[in-house]
Amino acid sequence: MHLANAITSFAGSAAEGGKGLGALLEFSPGATIWTLIAFFVGLPLMVKFVYGPITKALEERDRKVEDAISAAAVAQKKAEEQMAAAKAELERARAEARRMVEEAVSRAERQAAEAARAADERAKVELQKARDAITAEKRAALQEIKNHVVELTIQATGKLLQSDVDDVAHRRLVEGFVVGAGRGDAR
Repeated sequence: MHLANAITSFAGSAAEGGKGLGALLEFSPGATIWTLIAFFVGLPLMVKFVYGPITKALEERDRKVEDAISAAAVAQKKAEEQMAAAKAELERARAEARRMVEEAVSRAERQAAEAARAADERAKVELQKARDAITAEKRAALQEIKNHVVELTIQATGKLLQSDVDDVAHRRLVEGFVVGAGRGDAR
């Protein structure tokens, strides 16, 4: 608002003098000299109080940007180191897991082989027991057959002779005959 009033009053005063806006373009050596003196006197003050703080602020801003870039580079380097460490730790964990699985598989295979061997040994023992039982049963059956043959022979001999023969003497005689016949069969 003030600027508009200043332009209006300047335009009005220029209109009264008849010069208008052209008055601004007139060269006045005295005003130019005083303007230059004011400029050169104010220049050191402007450098010290205006340009100096602005330059320092710009330098400070540049330093902060450089520090931020350096900090970001350091942070990125640390992040990369941590990432590499994490990858190495992950790889160690995977290797340990593989080792543990391999050990478990190996242990399971050893246990399965041990169980198979134990089962095989138990089967052999049971087979031997069965063979021993069969052999014992065979002997008992043969003995029973021999006894039966002796009885039948004694009865047949008694009928042939039609007399009652001493049972103990006949038994020894027939047993000897059966044993002798058994040896003859073996030849």
